[in-house]
Amino acid sequence: MSNKSDKSSESQGNNKTNLKGEKLTPKGRRFLKLWIIGIILIFLFVGSYMVGVVYEDKQSDIAKHVERMSPNLNEPGLTPAEQNLSTNSNITKVVTGIYVDQIRDFSLSDSTWTVDFYIWFKWNGSNVNPGENLQIIDGNIIDKKIKDNYTRGTEHYEIYYVTAEISKFFDVLRFPVDNHVLTIGIEDEQNERPNLIYVPENDTSEISSRVQIPGYSISNITVIEKPHTYKSNFGDPRLENGSTTFSQFRAGIDVSRPDLGFYFRIFIALFVAVTAALLALLIKPTEVDPRFVLGSGALFVAVANNIITSELIPKTGVLTLADMVNDLGLILILITLVESTISLYLYDKKGEKKLSRVMDKISIVLLLVIYIVINIAIVVAAW
Repeated sequence: MSNKSDKSSESQGNNKTNLKGEKLTPKGRRFLKLWIIGIILIFLFVGSYMVGVVYEDKQSDIAKHVERMSPNLNEPGLTPAEQNLSTNSNITKVVTGIYVDQIRDFSLSDSTWTVDFYIWFKWNGSNVNPGENLQIIDGNIIDKKIKDNYTRGTEHYEIYYVTAEISKFFDVLRFPVDNHVLTIGIEDEQNERPNLIYVPENDTSEISSRVQIPGYSISNITVIEKPHTYKSNFGDPRLENGSTTFSQFRAGIDVSRPDLGFYFRIFIALFVAVTAALLALLIKPTEVDPRFVLGSGALFVAVANNIITSELIPKTGVLTLADMVNDLGLILILITLVESTISLYLYDKKGEKKLSRVMDKISIVLLLVIYIVINIAIVVAAW
């Protein structure tokens, strides 16, 4: 009788355990609520930070581009330019135009780009030589050839074909949905602004329709004259002021990403890895090998993708949009591994099978929706 009683008690205990595992307890519901709230708070903080950073950078870039290509606005971080012209009656006005023939060796990672262009000068008088004294700001002339010139009385005309390598600090925070203004700055290395001033020839300045930059579209070219003030008179005893101002002819070329093709191309492996990590949550928690191998493999792919994309941009230490997307994927994959560990514990050790499976299903939907929403929000804020 005693053995029958013990077996009956054991059977009842097992039934209670099984019954407990097949339904959600109040404690289990509270745990699910805390889990959902925790995930939402984590991604709310992370997503808000990322969206805010890229949006602020976009607005800052718009302002910088306007200041860079406005004749009368000072650029932040640079010496304020002296706008007033001298009363020197001998000032020479040099009408200047440009035709951009080719852009090559465009490299974000090296912070350089190479350009071939025609530039022409028209002026009256004989006291200046703009072609011979031409210098490239933030770059160096690789080759310069005079293509044509003539003189008729005091009227002069000359045109040069120039190849120049230009250094540029690219703002890559919004890479790979970035846009830039490529500027060609021309100054006369001999004559200051009181003696020579460029007059931009907007009607004839153009960019060849053959000019292409892989991954970018070219919208237009703008030419302006902008005073450029240096914080020194370079020790010239003839100058009273502690600064010197030169006239700068500046051509600005707007380049931007035409679509999201490049964005998806560099992140397709990451998106596949994230999908695999989420699908792993559909596997029964006790199937440890396939469930954790999928998550671990996804983590490896995400790290590799981060390394590959970082090679495409300069080593600036700036957290770029590419880094944010990669980091977002890493965080999500890491959470899926944590979720799998908790789910396995609930299923196998605590016998909370129902809680474990509900947690898996909720996590898949919640993480997928959050991941898609944040990715869209980042791109919209940066575009």
